[in-house]
Amino acid sequence: MLRLLRPLPLFALLAVGCDRRPDDPIFVYGLLQHLDGSPRPDVALTLERTRQPSYERPEYVGFKPYTETLSEGAGNVTLEVLHGDAVEEREFELIQYRFRLAAPLEEGHGVYTSFVFDDDVEVPPLRPWAPNLTVGRDAEGLALSFGGAPPVPPLPPSGRLLQWETGMSPDPVRIEPWVPVPVVQLHGPGGRLWEVQDAAAPWRPNPYQLEDFAGVEAQVRAVSLGTWVFRPLASNDSSVSFRVEWRGPRVPVPQGTLHPVSRGASCTPAPEGEPCPYTDGSLSKVRTTQGETDTGVDEVVLQWEAPIRPRHAVIREVELYSGGPPKLLFQVEGSLDGGSWATLGSTPFENYDDVEIREPRFSMALDHTEEDSPYGDGPLDVKRPARFVEVALTGEVPVRFVRLRVFSDGGSWTLPISALSEVSVFE
Repeated sequence: MLRLLRPLPLFALLAVGCDRRPDDPIFVYGLLQHLDGSPRPDVALTLERTRQPSYERPEYVGFKPYTETLSEGAGNVTLEVLHGDAVEEREFELIQYRFRLAAPLEEGHGVYTSFVFDDDVEVPPLRPWAPNLTVGRDAEGLALSFGGAPPVPPLPPSGRLLQWETGMSPDPVRIEPWVPVPVVQLHGPGGRLWEVQDAAAPWRPNPYQLEDFAGVEAQVRAVSLGTWVFRPLASNDSSVSFRVEWRGPRVPVPQGTLHPVSRGASCTPAPEGEPCPYTDGSLSKVRTTQGETDTGVDEVVLQWEAPIRPRHAVIREVELYSGGPPKLLFQVEGSLDGGSWATLGSTPFENYDDVEIREPRFSMALDHTEEDSPYGDGPLDVKRPARFVEVALTGEVPVRFVRLRVFSDGGSWTLPISALSEVSVFE
């Protein structure tokens, strides 16, 4: 899948900005539509703004209202922004701000765009998408049915795609926007049970994935990322790098019946004097190293007073300190005494390519946008997908300790685990 080119390097942004004063107005043009594509006029919209995270200041800061407008009769939207509020040029620093424009929900369907820009631009149309999610049962069990993903946002007549001089051929490569795919999420109390990107319908969650969580809801979402370049009249070139995200309404899922033997088990690491945060059933993602953000642990160990015979493990929302190589190996081991370990099961995992995604030619302008949804849906990262993993275990020998470790493909070295939400073990 194509990654995004950095929309404008630092020197280019400075060159563009030198002809604009901070108090000069620049404009954002958009279009608000109904589910069926008809215009959606007379709707109050709020443009919000936040500081774009950087390597020096990577923390996520929430959006705050910047200005308001009303969609016109044909659904057209025009927003005025001061140039200095989009790109702030300091003596030794260039600060970009990210903006967000969201359509009000229509029958539970929503669409928004978050974007960075530097001069007059058009943003993708805000037209919701209906995934038509249904949850039912057939001869094979529980089944989630849904439609195809929305199309790629159409390039405006006044815009053009970025082109990349690869050096491999005489012709530059046009950088197309990210093609949306259906992303199925199962939401539970406090977090996500499961996530499948580029899911095919019908998708069938198994009993281990559902566990026995109550109040589970299914949802289908989709995302596109892209960069467009414009050449406005009587102005410099401008660019917009955008995220467009569509969401469908949540649909209840029947409660599962499998109770893990790990629920409430003690573990290492864990906050001193507190229950294990990875077996409490809360689904909240918790760091493995308290108060430290740039570290991780080589293993997470669960412990029982009496022996068990583990037959299946589910690991939810694993974060790795380094991001990891393109291929991983999740390994679960058991021990009766905590000293001698045997492999109970392992499974390979297709990871994203952390080296590729960090190369300078790929856009960093849209990092940290996975939490931009204004609808309370939680994060959705299509560049670095969340890791949900199942491992079949032998169940042949009794153990009192179960250890999770993550290896590079082939098992040559362990990768530090920096956070996860839940480790469930079933007999």
